[in-house]
Amino acid sequence: MSASIIDRLNHICRIFAGRSGQIALAMQSKIEPDIAVSVNSQLSVPSASVVKAAIACAAADHLDLTETRSVRDLEETFYCSILQAFDPSDRISLKALIGLMIIVSDNPATTAILDAVGLDKVNAWLSEKGLNDTNLAVGFSDDALGAPLRANRTTARDCLRLLRLIDTVPDYGFIKHMLANNLRNERIPKRLPDAASIAHKTGSLNGLCHDIAIIESPDAAYYLVVLADELPEDEDFQPEIARLSAEIYDLMSG
Repeated sequence: MSASIIDRLNHICRIFAGRSGQIALAMQSKIEPDIAVSVNSQLSVPSASVVKAAIACAAADHLDLTETRSVRDLEETFYCSILQAFDPSDRISLKALIGLMIIVSDNPATTAILDAVGLDKVNAWLSEKGLNDTNLAVGFSDDALGAPLRANRTTARDCLRLLRLIDTVPDYGFIKHMLANNLRNERIPKRLPDAASIAHKTGSLNGLCHDIAIIESPDAAYYLVVLADELPEDEDFQPEIARLSAEIYDLMSG
């Protein structure tokens, strides 16, 4: 049975990865780790906001998350930020800022966490945890958004390892909970049943559409990584990820 499932997973993943662009996939069962497939898993692509999950883990290891920051002292942004809804005199804990970084992918919140922990410590954490093909070269301030942000790189193999860490290390349990409350749900979660819990992080840039997830339900439990770069201009790739996710779920829960 396992061999049959792996064959079918390989088939649909290879067809998916054969589309225009640079597409990498990795999937592994939590219950039967031998049920695993990968396509282009060592392909280096810009990580975009997916790397925020790793920043959160490094912060959990190095910071006192009960410390607070004043909203007025956080970096201003030209773009929308949930922090603009707060009073400037409000103080927000580092843990809550991680929540905003994960749940709504807020960039000023990310910048505050990076200022607290430092790029060097995040990169050291990546190395210590064996995420050797992932780096953080620039942060998420306004001047880094867009083309400069492409300097941050990762692979599907590293993202799969990151998901396993978040899923299995007790100190990262709160991060998994935050990922499960992600408000951007048009990709991996879109067509999955309500009974499924999907702890996931998206990443978006021009021509880039990522989602990495821990999927758990009464019928299935597995990790799924979809990284897509150099997509055709103006293509909405989100429905394609949603369709692939539903196909994989049907196989894993059958």
